[in-house]
Amino acid sequence: MTRRISFMVAVASCLALASIASAWPSFGFKRSKPEAPKEKIKIAVLDFSVAPRVVERRDERRRLVRSEKPVETEKDVRGWWFGSNDVYYNANIGRIAADIFDEELRKLPELDVYSRQDLRVLYAEKKQKIAKKLKLDDKAAAASLDRLDPLAIGRELGVEKVVVGRICDAELRKNRTFGPFASVTSFNVTVYDVKTGQVDFSQSYRGHDNFKSVYGNIESRAMKFARKYQQLLHAK
Repeated sequence: MTRRISFMVAVASCLALASIASAWPSFGFKRSKPEAPKEKIKIAVLDFSVAPRVVERRDERRRLVRSEKPVETEKDVRGWWFGSNDVYYNANIGRIAADIFDEELRKLPELDVYSRQDLRVLYAEKKQKIAKKLKLDDKAAAASLDRLDPLAIGRELGVEKVVVGRICDAELRKNRTFGPFASVTSFNVTVYDVKTGQVDFSQSYRGHDNFKSVYGNIESRAMKFARKYQQLLHAK
């Protein structure tokens, strides 16, 4: 009998607690709701523009003369005697650098990065239209893409931010006597807000990395850029 009473008391207690739990909101307490995930920022990495390189030559009086020329995929020779270097250039360095930065920014969970493959299709279409309208050859039409407004491209892509880069130097130097090589780069990367046209974030890099390729040189800077930009996003 005593056990039966104890069992009934226990059941009644459980029912009472269940009623209190169900009535919890009526006491003025609200259950915490999980925060809705933040919407990712839509961003596109545009092809980096490349500044013309400086060319050195000796005139008939052996005086050093400097001029500029567009960057092409080629090898040049610079310096004299033991300091002479083979210098290698890549005409596609602007696109390569943008691909590297795109890859690093894709690792950030805060960003929704526009497809670089789709961007290439857009560039190809624009180059074709420019060549037809201005009657330019393929090389001149491709060079004219650098003069397109990046904010206008961003609006056309439907993104909120665009990443724009400018490469001043990107060389692989190999000593012709002793053999050591080094990559030398100098470039700036800026994130623009498409709606306002304001600069969100900008960094400049200059490096002389011994025994490292130009690709590795830019890759290490892209990793730093992505980390700093992520810190900025968290600070907002």
